Amino acid sequence: MSDRTGLGAPRHWLLTAAQDLVDTQKVVQVDSRATIEEACDALIEHSIQSVPLYDAHSHSYVGMFDVHDLAAFILARRSTPALHGDTGSPLSRRVREPSEPVANDLVGRISDLSHLNPFYSVVPETTVAQVAQVFAKGAHRVAVMQSDREIRGILSQARVVRYFFEHSDTATAIEHQLLDTSLEKLGLVTRDVVCVSPDTPVLKALSLLESHRVSSLPLVDNEQLVGSLSLSDVKHLARNRQLTRASCRELVQAARYVQGLREGQDKAAVFSARPQASLRYVLAKLIATGAHRIWISEAVSSVTSSVEPSTPASNRRASVSSASSQTVPVDLAKYAGEFGDRVCGVVSLTDILRVLMDSAPGPRLDPDYNYASMD
Repeated sequence: MSDRTGLGAPRHWLLTAAQDLVDTQKVVQVDSRATIEEACDALIEHSIQSVPLYDAHSHSYVGMFDVHDLAAFILARRSTPALHGDTGSPLSRRVREPSEPVANDLVGRISDLSHLNPFYSVVPETTVAQVAQVFAKGAHRVAVMQSDREIRGILSQARVVRYFFEHSDTATAIEHQLLDTSLEKLGLVTRDVVCVSPDTPVLKALSLLESHRVSSLPLVDNEQLVGSLSLSDVKHLARNRQLTRASCRELVQAARYVQGLREGQDKAAVFSARPQASLRYVLAKLIATGAHRIWISEAVSSVTSSVEPSTPASNRRASVSSASSQTVPVDLAKYAGEFGDRVCGVVSLTDILRVLMDSAPGPRLDPDYNYASMD
């Protein structure tokens, strides 16, 4: 990718330095000697999914605490060594023989327990292209370091995707063509989704999340989409461990109630789109809602809604606005999924970044090179 833009020409979004995307960010961190409940309180308070752990004694970062780690910890706590043929492994000792009561388990003990979101770091000058290459492999965030002992900011998949959308005026013709291409034509509708019912026990759902290495499960009743359980809901288990014996429906209701109290709005909506939806529409919806994925759904022909629309579906039009200057016209009947649809796929930020990186202009980045270091 060449940086030789003409005089006055805007720089392509991928050439931006990582530091420019986190300059105004306030870094949230947790002491490695904090309890798991205290760490989860920080996640809930700041509406984040992971937090770096800082060791005050060594004045350094010792890892990242992620909601996947909490899920892995809860599952390991409730399994038996005999079930896995595990009677004395480091993992077994790590979660079964804590030095303190369960309520006081230290978050530093379970950092990177899931091995899914380790502590990745990059130097400030790393380009968005290099960071996006890391994200396209499945990492969700990297720490942009000011020095070995100071984090300048946490750069996430969501921030990079938002930056692309807000600066799409610098996108290439190919990227604009991608934005107006349907999910189906982009090959993003996999039609291979792990679903659970609203009455599925929470522990079984956690097991599915971890074994399939996914961050969300659609709640399906009679093949119809009625809700969604996300790993972001799991952090509420640290506050109310009785919910580990509850159903998915009860956990989601508890999590949405807390979110509603904190943010003053109903968070129970389920976001979905049809296979015919354009990538531009899906990006706008993800950015506007703050979601990390969107379910792909199709109408169930045998199911009719008890609520008639005020105008025929073929005539309904709306728009999706995001924080950017773009307002995307939408044909609701063609693009927007509806409550009661049948789930047929899922599109995540990782999927979108892979598509964007595959179309990136200029020389290809080395797919085998890791532009971030894992400390």
